[in-house]
Amino acid sequence: MDTYLLDQFAAYQRAKNLSENTIRNRRSILSGLSTAVGSPFAEMTLGDLRLRIGRPDIAAGSRRTERGAMIAFFTFLCEDGIRTDNPAARLAPVEAPKGEPRPFTREQVDAMLTSGAYKRTRAMILVGYYQGFRVSSIARVHGHDVDLTAMTIRTVGKGGKVRTLPLHPVIADLAKHMPPDTWWFPARKGASGHIRGAAVTNLITRAKKRAGIRDPDLTPHSLRHAFGTDLVEEGVDIRVVKELMMHESLATTQIYTGVSARRKQEGIRTLPAREIPRQSGRGARIAA
Repeated sequence: MDTYLLDQFAAYQRAKNLSENTIRNRRSILSGLSTAVGSPFAEMTLGDLRLRIGRPDIAAGSRRTERGAMIAFFTFLCEDGIRTDNPAARLAPVEAPKGEPRPFTREQVDAMLTSGAYKRTRAMILVGYYQGFRVSSIARVHGHDVDLTAMTIRTVGKGGKVRTLPLHPVIADLAKHMPPDTWWFPARKGASGHIRGAAVTNLITRAKKRAGIRDPDLTPHSLRHAFGTDLVEEGVDIRVVKELMMHESLATTQIYTGVSARRKQEGIRTLPAREIPRQSGRGARIAA
């Protein structure tokens, strides 16, 4: 029965034009909930949901994501008459600290591109950095999305919204060497369609490791953070950055306006160097 409800919830979300990535993520969250609680969705209580979200060793952002999935799912169950109450509606909001960008440096991007990664992995890295795409958007780039005359690229953002964005010249040059009439990154082993976002994550992560980048906070999504950070560094208006990153709210884009590590390094180096004395000079003052 619960599998049937998850299938129906997936159809409900597709009817609302939500992205397949969102649908898959929510299904994974709800499947984990079902396994952890051990009772049918129709019988779960507010306490069950709180225990699941309140488990230790889970990041605040993940708690917030899981809460959103539960609210959406149990709202659907009420709308379809499976339940008369919505226990998720009483879940308290999750207090999450303001996020900070975790960007790759330009030197790290160069290192990944020259780390021995294959052609298609290098192409993924370039699309992530020069267009600021999430891994799910990188995975589904199609030759028909690229217009070299208008210098635009089409993609699907969060919420299933189709966006047409300016095409960076580096990606325009890349497009000349990519399939013009099919997926840039087709699925492997005879499967149809494009690869999954998880496959993009795995390939870029391998390139990161080959480049000797060990920082665990740097992930394939950090290419997108590098895109936003470097645009702000170059003086691009924050409202333009918002549109290029397909953010719904300017508040989301504001995290990129903080002072970067590079500027902090440049700032501290402006203090002039001085010779460090070998002796304290205390004896000379006493003698005087």
